[in-house]
Amino acid sequence: MKRAFIWAVAATMFLVFAASVLTIYGCYRIQKVILPDSHEVWLNTRTVIADGRILEGGQRVILDEPVEVNMLVPTGEDVTLENTKFIIEKIESGFSTLRPKQQLLYRVTSISMVVLPFVYSIIGIMLCAWWFYRRELSPPIQVLADATKHIREQDLDFMVDYNRNDELGRLCIAFEEMRQVLYNNNRQLWNMIEQRRILQASVAHDLRNPIAIVEGYVEYMQQCLADGNLNDEELRHTLSNLAITAKRLEYYTDYIRDLNAIEETETKYSVVQLPDFLRRATESFSFLAEQHSLEITYHSTISECQVKLDEQIFYRIVENIFSNAIRYAKSKVNFGYSLTDGMLMIIISDDGKGFSRTMLRKKNTFFYSEDKTGEHMGLGLTTSRVLSQKHGGSLELSNLTPSGASVTIKLAVNKVS
Repeated sequence: MKRAFIWAVAATMFLVFAASVLTIYGCYRIQKVILPDSHEVWLNTRTVIADGRILEGGQRVILDEPVEVNMLVPTGEDVTLENTKFIIEKIESGFSTLRPKQQLLYRVTSISMVVLPFVYSIIGIMLCAWWFYRRELSPPIQVLADATKHIREQDLDFMVDYNRNDELGRLCIAFEEMRQVLYNNNRQLWNMIEQRRILQASVAHDLRNPIAIVEGYVEYMQQCLADGNLNDEELRHTLSNLAITAKRLEYYTDYIRDLNAIEETETKYSVVQLPDFLRRATESFSFLAEQHSLEITYHSTISECQVKLDEQIFYRIVENIFSNAIRYAKSKVNFGYSLTDGMLMIIISDDGKGFSRTMLRKKNTFFYSEDKTGEHMGLGLTTSRVLSQKHGGSLELSNLTPSGASVTIKLAVNKVS
């Protein structure tokens, strides 16, 4: 922008200078035409011929230049230089000798020689400022104004597009980076709000059953007491069921507290060597698989590289998904790894019956589980989903063909050069 400003000022100065020179020169030439040249004089001749007559003539000549004298001589007369007198008279070139119209024109040209260069300068400055603003300042200012309007309206789904390598161009790039940060932060905030909303809905849904059970037993005991039919055996049975339900409510409370602690967990990255790290992690689950008479298969398409990864989050997610897989697998659990565009993909699948349609439909619901015994409340999937999101990734559930469940984990990683 500094260079463009300098070029604009230089071009304006040149045009103003050229116009001023042409104007002054033109006015000077007009004045030269109006006023006689100070070097011009009248050359008068006076000749006395033999019969005593006098012949006179005159012509305008320029001093210091050769001149040819023209004389009118009667036919048959002999004229010699001895009888001729040359008289030089200065031509009056003053302003007062001009006619009124010539005087007006002379005054106008004199004023123009002073005023017009000043007018050219004013016009040049105005045109330079207008051109510079319209070409260099107005486009980026308009882009930034539109971006500010979008942000004021809480609309971050736009792009600051101004690709010029100058001061305002770099300002627009910085503004776009700020917008991107705001957009990412806003998206993360909305994701947290959405997750919190899902959590609240899930807790309200899952707490409804044990609360209904407690209310039912309370109403049953109140009715039995009113009828006098409550014996010791029924009382012990009812209290036992109430204790089981109360314990389940306690489990929910503990799980919610643990989930809040997980959401507040900070990611701590460390450099790991791939695929060696993944192979060792898979081998560490072999002992647990042998206890359940299961086989572990391993497949990786990752070349040798180093990436930054939170090992604790990785192990916690994989352990949760693997513990679910061994409960439903028939004979084997498969681990698949790939790395694409800075995203580590982990696919853990088994040869069990797969997820039910209800489970796939409610895959974003917290604490949902297909275990009807009440011992497993779906916290493993919930924890893994929250941790994968904290690691910049996601968790998806699907079924294999013809049977089997598959969990796809994506974690954002940074390669170390």
